Amino acid sequence: MTNRRFTYNFILIALCLAFTPGYGFGQSPPKVEKGVRYIYLIRHGEYDHDDKADSKTGKHLVELGHKQAGFMGKRLKKLRLKFDTFVSSEYTRARETADDIGKSIKLTPTRDPLLNECTPASASDKKEPSEDDESGCDQRLDAAWAKYVQASPGGDVHDVLVCHGNVIRWFVSRVLSGDGKLWRGMAIANASITVIAVRADESVRVAAFSDTGHIPADKQTWTGDGAGWQPKAKAK
Repeated sequence: MTNRRFTYNFILIALCLAFTPGYGFGQSPPKVEKGVRYIYLIRHGEYDHDDKADSKTGKHLVELGHKQAGFMGKRLKKLRLKFDTFVSSEYTRARETADDIGKSIKLTPTRDPLLNECTPASASDKKEPSEDDESGCDQRLDAAWAKYVQASPGGDVHDVLVCHGNVIRWFVSRVLSGDGKLWRGMAIANASITVIAVRADESVRVAAFSDTGHIPADKQTWTGDGAGWQPKAKAK
């Protein structure tokens, strides 16, 4: 009798589950989207700061800058990833850095003016004079964010953006604080890599910042004080 009652109860439960939405026999569980978009933000290599030409025609990489870009290219090659996007700003120093990297990963970069250097608003609302200080900087960076920081729930995506210190710091600040105004509180190295991960639920994380592990210590440079062990390189 006990066995019959157990069998009866088991059949009854099974029939109930069969008519419950989402539990029918032969039905697959709902698909969970897990794709992540990885955005590799690479700063340009060391360049000729003394060049008076504008940033679209002058301010070329110096020899050290080309070496730094070469180190970055080798690092990306070793990752053995399929890069879905490879783009740089229009400025000479970013174009040349991307071109050097492209030789290693066998890709030709496209250009995007949204990634050009500019000086966005900071928490103190003070701006330093700069030839790259253009009106509408924050609006342009907002547009760049909307264009590149998108979820890819269908699968992992790997995008390489070669650009500038202010642009990268603005992106990181926006991830951490919800806006880009804390960017002045960060120092970023030449030819460093910063990684932002966009999850399927559209949440965003900073996975790495100003990583220079691919560059020998004596060839690492920053604009400004840097990390302390390597002074700013002089253009040659």
